[in-house]
Amino acid sequence: MRLTVSLVIGTVALVAILSYIMNPCLFPQRMIVSVTPMVTTISGEGPQNLTFRVNITDISGHPLHGASVIIRGLGGASSGFSDKNGLVIVQLQVQLKTGMYEGYLGVSVSAVCHETYEQEDLIKIIRSEV
Repeated sequence: MRLTVSLVIGTVALVAILSYIMNPCLFPQRMIVSVTPMVTTISGEGPQNLTFRVNITDISGHPLHGASVIIRGLGGASSGFSDKNGLVIVQLQVQLKTGMYEGYLGVSVSAVCHETYEQEDLIKIIRSEV
């Protein structure tokens, strides 16, 4: 009987230790992500090079260093990591297909001990009529 109880307690302890090692953050926090510009106008039919500023902070307003940012869509994708100020500059080449006058880019941000931020249609790209 004692052996069975010891085995159960040992198994529970081992599972708890392995869970902590595999995921050290039991309660991941949220983060605040802001992108500038959120609406961009392009002209012409060819590929366009665009630059976006992404600021990442925790819910207390402190910058998150080392967060991974991915912007994708409209035939392009680019990524970067936030600096000590929580800032990432992402440059991306996009192209609206012939006949399309608007499109959207998705943004993904992940950081250690924080919930992953995903927004599919966060950035709007508009083709100006020339």
